[in-house]
Amino acid sequence: MKILLIAVRPKHSSYGLFSIAPLGLIYPGTILKNQGHEVTVFDEARTSVFNEKKAKLRPELLNSDFIGISVISPCANRALHLLKTIREQAPKIRTAVGGPHVLAEEQAEEFAQYAHIVVQKEAENIIEDIVKGNLSGVVEGSMVKNLDELPVPDFNLLHYSKRKFLDFFKLTPISTARGCPRNCEFCAVSNMHGKKVRTRSLNQVIKELKQRLEEGYKRMFFVDDNFSVVPDNRRPLLKAMAKKRKKGKWFQSIIIQDEVPGLLKGGEEYISLLKEAGIKTVMLGVESFDDRKLEAMHKQQKKTDSEKAIRLLRKYGIIIYAFGMAKPEIDDKESIRSQFRKLREEGVSYADMTIETPVPGTEYWEKYKDNLTAIKNGKPDWDKWTFLSTVIPTKHLSQQEFQKEVKKSMQYFYSPLRALKDILRGKIRRGLTILYVWMTTERMYV
Repeated sequence: MKILLIAVRPKHSSYGLFSIAPLGLIYPGTILKNQGHEVTVFDEARTSVFNEKKAKLRPELLNSDFIGISVISPCANRALHLLKTIREQAPKIRTAVGGPHVLAEEQAEEFAQYAHIVVQKEAENIIEDIVKGNLSGVVEGSMVKNLDELPVPDFNLLHYSKRKFLDFFKLTPISTARGCPRNCEFCAVSNMHGKKVRTRSLNQVIKELKQRLEEGYKRMFFVDDNFSVVPDNRRPLLKAMAKKRKKGKWFQSIIIQDEVPGLLKGGEEYISLLKEAGIKTVMLGVESFDDRKLEAMHKQQKKTDSEKAIRLLRKYGIIIYAFGMAKPEIDDKESIRSQFRKLREEGVSYADMTIETPVPGTEYWEKYKDNLTAIKNGKPDWDKWTFLSTVIPTKHLSQQEFQKEVKKSMQYFYSPLRALKDILRGKIRRGLTILYVWMTTERMYV
């Protein structure tokens, strides 16, 4: 069978900085390829497959037997339009939908009107039955208990455009674990992959890293949501990576996503081990320096915990990309500004602040789904789900003022002067990154 898998691009995206292959599609795509199917994965951040204005589909879509679509909330409107167009122009093609957006029942049922099957949670165990048409309607995939049974993702399945400038921010993803025991109110990870953390074996991870080195990849990105949530489980891997690094050829940079409690539990010796393994950047879920906000979000950390984690990482020369979050029910002008001011004082290299947004399938969604302000034709206007727009009521500022203050604070953090200083000091990549974010911040808020 000729199979196309598509990661749909949102109309307005806050994810334009890094170019990261969509592993959520490449894993099932690799399984299907190994079963003898002809598979192509399209990531619309690289290659557009659908002209909405003209209702024109890329020719490969019309010549396929099966189309699978991955949907996050910001691209839900576009994904629905794409499915309707496929049904109108090529009704014989079997279609499927998955992704975080359809974790909630109402959203799953909406997509089931236009797709043959909607898959909730993990799809790898049932992907063959999905493609063959043995399943229909809304189904729940089963968890992959042993991640070592998954194949090494085949990036050759990914269709690339000729826009080589994306290579500057290109990161090669690797997944070594699934699941999260935390219960943050805004996050769908535990609903998607469960609360129990499943990890790949040391040998399998090192084998994949070695393969990526041989293939010429230079910058790796661990997509695991909380790399150090169980730090003791990570020590063997980090020691093996450090050993490989000492032998010579290694990656230019390695980035991980991480949490404050796990890093502090690991302690200074653990953070030193991150450095030895070649981890250059930690994308850290700080969220806020306000204990009241942290408690409301169900974050298992305090303001002082974040300060300690940041200072430990800086002590070992690890670059910090801090994630902050503005909470519409709590934040005001001063608290938004103080967040970025604090991050600059702590010496954080990169930072962003999203606006807390209720996503289907989360606790926050259940709390606000009947009190949304971003409504169009009686339904949520998913184009506004950029995580940089207010879609629920704000308390201390108007919605427009709230959004404007977040944008202004972001632009203050990423200033052209700061970028120029880095470039003159020889830190060209960092300087250009800061300049890029400053330039694009204006269009990211809609």
